Amino acid sequence: MGIPTVRPVIKSAQKIMVPLSERPTLTVNEFCEMVGIGRSTFYKAVGAGDLKVRKYGKRTFITQDEMKRFIDNMPSA
Repeated sequence: MGIPTVRPVIKSAQKIMVPLSERPTLTVNEFCEMVGIGRSTFYKAVGAGDLKVRKYGKRTFITQDEMKRFIDNMPSA
């Protein structure tokens, strides 16, 4: 007898990966990475009213439209 083989457990509901550009909302980390700002700068913008977020429970989301508006309102160099 050999060593029994362990088979990986396959969950019935696998996550479907959707490109960020096709998703209606972004997480805080995704937004910060795409815009190029840090989390503390993100929360300063939210506190100042420069960026509107959506909440679902404890999770914070930013819509694609809001991200575009935020970028358009950033000062130019």
